Amino acid sequence: MTTAEVVDSRHLPFAVARAAARAVRRAEHGRQAYRTVRPEGTMGWFRGRGPLGVMLVVAAHEGRLVWRGPDSFALLKPPMTMDEPYPAGGLRLLLLRIVDRRWETLCFAGPPALAVVAALGCVPLHLWRTAIVLALLGMLYVTFCVSGVVAAGFRGLLRSLRRRREGELAAESLPARQWSMPLCHETDAGRAGDLMREVSDRLSRLVVRRVRAASEPQGGQPDGVFVTEVLLCLVNGITTTAMRDAVPRQQRVGLPFGVGTDVVVLEPRDQVPGGAKRTFNTASFFLWYVFGSAGVLLMLAHLVADQERRSCGDRCAGRPTGYGEALRWLGQRLLLSDPPDLRPQSPGMALLGWLVSIMALMTVPVAVVALQQVWRAADRMNKRFDEETDAVLARPKILLLVATQGEQRATLDVFRRRGAKPYLERRSPHTVHRLGTVAGAELMLASAVGDPSSSAGVAQVATSIISQWRPRYLVLVGTCFGLNPGEQALGDIAVSRQTRDVAHQAVTDVDGRAHRLDRGPRPSPSAELLGVLTAAADSWSGPAVHIGPILGATTLYRSDEAIVELRRRHPDAVAGDMESHLLNGVAATRKVEWIAVRGIADWGNAKKSDTHRHQAAVNAAEFVLHAIDLGLLSHPSDASR
Repeated sequence: MTTAEVVDSRHLPFAVARAAARAVRRAEHGRQAYRTVRPEGTMGWFRGRGPLGVMLVVAAHEGRLVWRGPDSFALLKPPMTMDEPYPAGGLRLLLLRIVDRRWETLCFAGPPALAVVAALGCVPLHLWRTAIVLALLGMLYVTFCVSGVVAAGFRGLLRSLRRRREGELAAESLPARQWSMPLCHETDAGRAGDLMREVSDRLSRLVVRRVRAASEPQGGQPDGVFVTEVLLCLVNGITTTAMRDAVPRQQRVGLPFGVGTDVVVLEPRDQVPGGAKRTFNTASFFLWYVFGSAGVLLMLAHLVADQERRSCGDRCAGRPTGYGEALRWLGQRLLLSDPPDLRPQSPGMALLGWLVSIMALMTVPVAVVALQQVWRAADRMNKRFDEETDAVLARPKILLLVATQGEQRATLDVFRRRGAKPYLERRSPHTVHRLGTVAGAELMLASAVGDPSSSAGVAQVATSIISQWRPRYLVLVGTCFGLNPGEQALGDIAVSRQTRDVAHQAVTDVDGRAHRLDRGPRPSPSAELLGVLTAAADSWSGPAVHIGPILGATTLYRSDEAIVELRRRHPDAVAGDMESHLLNGVAATRKVEWIAVRGIADWGNAKKSDTHRHQAAVNAAEFVLHAIDLGLLSHPSDASR
């Protein structure tokens, strides 16, 4: 069976799953990754989840396994309250889920239950000794398991009281309420970007599927789902050092708790999280208090025994004259009493006993304060994660829209020269380019290469992408024709202060000649974007920037006479194109700030050519990037959504 067939059918054969589990165990950090994806259970002796092979088979059935082969896969885990129902998928999947999720219970209850059943089976055969032995073995096994609970509880207490970083706390507690990636196995770190993009896409599809499934019983069906889930990537679940270094460097992967911590986050297809802090306020002082008190008692026992020996003479019965007796007496004083057969008589020893009792009583408030510190540290970690997530979701998004393949190529060239690594993403039915983050704003490039009236036209593409991505700003980037050859040069930049639809006209006869009256709308773009671009023009060192009306019509101009007529009717216009006049309707409906920034590629006359088209599109994209770099769009106003 091929890898593609496995993914398409969501059926991972056990043989393939076992091979993948063996690959994990043999990996560089395979043992640590194995412990991460199968953490220690509450009983201490068993793992909390089933064998890794079973986990992979179940995850494949549920769509949580991003599978590219035994040497390249990632496992996604839902929050604690969002596991798939046990019966979903049939009897076979029910049994597999029980083994996966109830492994510790099966290990605890299975052997004693079998022992009891076997003992009962021996009764009719009068095998009394065998039955008793089996019953005793079952009881011994239960005792063994209970001892593991005590040991695990003690280890958990020590672990919770020691000083820990926020990332370590997050790795332990946040997977209970967030989607997480507890296992990532990739032998080629060069493919980290592709794997993480598949992980992001799979998470989005899982969230969309669950949202729609939850809405159906309510009698509704959401038209579009905006995915805001942040994925926790557990670094200890990554099997190689190369991948542990590569994953945090990928696009849309953030470090909310700092570099080198146990958690990195994959943003929800939208933003990049900010910086990190470290929490130092822990409860480690409680351990110092306990162990310090124990050290004090060990030293005091010498003092008590010495004083009692000096003062008792030949009547030392019932007095703690030996080190062991003194230590026993001090230990009893921790319980606010004296042993019935042991009591000191030396001066000051009774007061010392009461001081030890007070020290024991102080353990309670110290423990309370320590637990408060633990809870506060966890609470701060949760609040910090929530703040980082809110900051991720609140970051402004800018949609760059182009109308030709050449304009798309020019815009991508600008971002690649900057060092960005654009990558494709599906926004059905369109395919877009994610450009990354610039000055705190997330950028996406969409292409509307179809006719204006088609489903691939500017208005239709903008409407579709806006409804799915919900950008704050829409900028039309590309080329146009200039209208003032004496004041402009090819490659200059035109910024729309107004867009005029010159295709809508009323034609009447005046003195026997046809008179044209423009009747199209003349909307103004976003005042915020216009202000930012105007300010950016002052610090721009590239081609000249001309701010004024841009004429729009779905007409390809290649006529000297037509251009002269346009100049006569619109002497204040700086340029003309075929798309800018279509933006206002989309932006007004979707409440998006919009503007058009175009590079002058020709004059619209009979000598029109494509010689300067690429450079003009590059200039427009570079000016938009310069404006974004100023950071003025990184903090949207309170009026923003």
